[in-house]
Amino acid sequence: MKKCLGMVSLFFLFSVLLVPASAFASGFALPEQSTSAMGMASAFVGQADDVSAVWYNPAGLTKLEGTQMSAGVIAIYPSFKHDTTFGFTESIEHKLHTPIHIYGSTKMGDRMALGIGINNPFGLSTTWSPASTTAAVATLSSVRTLNVNPNIAYKISNALSVAVGVDYLMLDATLSSTRLHLTGDGDSLGANASVLYNATDKLGIGFTYRGKAKVEVDGKLANTFSTQTTITLPDEFKMGVSVKTSDNLTVNVEADMTNWSTYNQIVLPPIAGVFPGAVDPKQWQDTWCYRIGGQYRLSDAWKVRAGYMYDTNPVRSEYFETRVPDSDRQGVTIGVGYTSGKLTVDAGYMYLRFKARTINDSIADSNFQVLNGTYRATAHLPAVTIGYKF
Repeated sequence: MKKCLGMVSLFFLFSVLLVPASAFASGFALPEQSTSAMGMASAFVGQADDVSAVWYNPAGLTKLEGTQMSAGVIAIYPSFKHDTTFGFTESIEHKLHTPIHIYGSTKMGDRMALGIGINNPFGLSTTWSPASTTAAVATLSSVRTLNVNPNIAYKISNALSVAVGVDYLMLDATLSSTRLHLTGDGDSLGANASVLYNATDKLGIGFTYRGKAKVEVDGKLANTFSTQTTITLPDEFKMGVSVKTSDNLTVNVEADMTNWSTYNQIVLPPIAGVFPGAVDPKQWQDTWCYRIGGQYRLSDAWKVRAGYMYDTNPVRSEYFETRVPDSDRQGVTIGVGYTSGKLTVDAGYMYLRFKARTINDSIADSNFQVLNGTYRATAHLPAVTIGYKF
């Protein structure tokens, strides 16, 4: 009991210390939610053998003994450039973003386990100069989320475990341009379910579904007038296979589908005598991400990791905008894990390179053609997580 109380106290201490500023992500989802998993390009749903399974595949919590927790941060440093059709280049304001992840789990008998996570599954932050050619479309864009996710896992047999959980997501948003300034916040309840099947001691197969979140946002227009809108964040499905090719080497492959078609428009109702109302079409499309990663155990203390991912983007060319100047991207990752007694330290790094994207037909610029040109982007993601077994 004392161990559980200690874990809970540390858990909420870390949650207070590490609540983030904002994040930048795929679309504006952030799949990287653990340093150990990120080292393998987040191909982890079939392995799920540390406490970050709370997010990737909570069914894996039945494999963990005792009470465990971890806390960490994945720093994100993006660079976006717009080569305009007017012959010059514009860039976003460079900022370091620090989404966090905190997980805890405890075993309840031989078959049941409980887990809880706090993280930032969605985020967006881009700042273009008010003097930029696209300032009428977007200057500051910031979407911040904090998700609290309790789970219960149950081992049906030695091979099969299942889990269900609840997501309580809080959202805060600021969307600005030279023509509009909107701020707001809201929250939503969702659910998740997962399965982990260990067909043999060397083969694991995992599935995770996380439901969509419909957030009713109460906000202010021009910092003065009350307004409301709805943002529907996507549901997602992950499926992965983990194979131990030897006593020391584990290889994972995974495919993730994100149902971004839920994000089809943002509607602002009219305000009498002030604002006629607006419909901002998005019409995003569903995406797939493909991952492969591996982990090699050098010794009882040291593990090394590496991975590769290819992620498609949800933004159609005709609805392209500089709030989310997205394109297909590739990522390579490396990582290392060190264990000493009850303490674990994981470090990792991801390099993301976005495919250059030329735009000449977006309707988001009101036919002024200021969005036209070529967009290029990269991002660096160093990460560290500290874990402890009570």
